[in-house]
Amino acid sequence: MRKQTKLLLEENNRLEEALQPEARSLLTDVVVYLRGSRVSTWEQEQVRRDVTRMLLDAQARGEDAREVIGPDPRAFCDSVIEALPPMPRAERLLCTLRDGLLAVLILLALWAALGIAEGLLGVGSWPKLTLTVGQCLGGAGIVALSCLVVTQICKTSFDAPKKAPWLLLFAAFFVLLCLTFFLRQPVAMLSLPVVAGMLAALFLLYKLLDIRLD
Repeated sequence: MRKQTKLLLEENNRLEEALQPEARSLLTDVVVYLRGSRVSTWEQEQVRRDVTRMLLDAQARGEDAREVIGPDPRAFCDSVIEALPPMPRAERLLCTLRDGLLAVLILLALWAALGIAEGLLGVGSWPKLTLTVGQCLGGAGIVALSCLVVTQICKTSFDAPKKAPWLLLFAAFFVLLCLTFFLRQPVAMLSLPVVAGMLAALFLLYKLLDIRLD
C-alpha cells in the first residue's frame, strides 16, 4: 500500500472512533461494499473520509445516520462507485497477484511449520519437507475459496445474514482439508534452505508490489 493511502487509512481509522455504534456499523457496511468494487483503495479511502465526516456532522446535529446515506445504502454506494474512475485493468491484475502472493506465503509458511514439527517429532521426511498432491490441491482450493468468501461478504454487506451459503462454504473448506490430509502422494521433496529461499523471494515480491499499488 502506498504511503499516502496508508496515511489516509490511519486518518480514517481515527475519525471513525468518534462515531456512535449505529453510524460506525453503517460505515463498516459501506466500506466493505466498496472493497468489492473495481475502485482503487486510495479512492475508496477518500470516499470513506467524506462519508465519515458526513456522519459526524449528522451526529453533531442529532440526526439519524441513515438520513445521511438515504433509504437504500446499496444504491448510494453504486452511485458513488459509478462516479469514480475504475482501476486500470493492469493494476487490478497486479493487485490480484499481490493478494494471491500473500495467501500463498501464509499457506507455504504453515506447510513449512508443519513439516518442521513433524521432523521434531521424528516423523515425515526430515530433513527434507514433502509436498503432496493433497497439499497442492487443498492449498489452491483454499485460496480460491477464500477469494469467493471475501467477494460474497463484500456483495452482501447490506443484506441480512443467510445460513445456507455459509454452511456450503464451510463444507467445501472441510473437503479441502480432507484432500490435504488424505492425498499423500509426494510431488516434491524440498530442503529447508530451499523452502526458506522460496518464502523470502515470495515475500520480497509481495512487498515490492504492495508498496507500489493502491
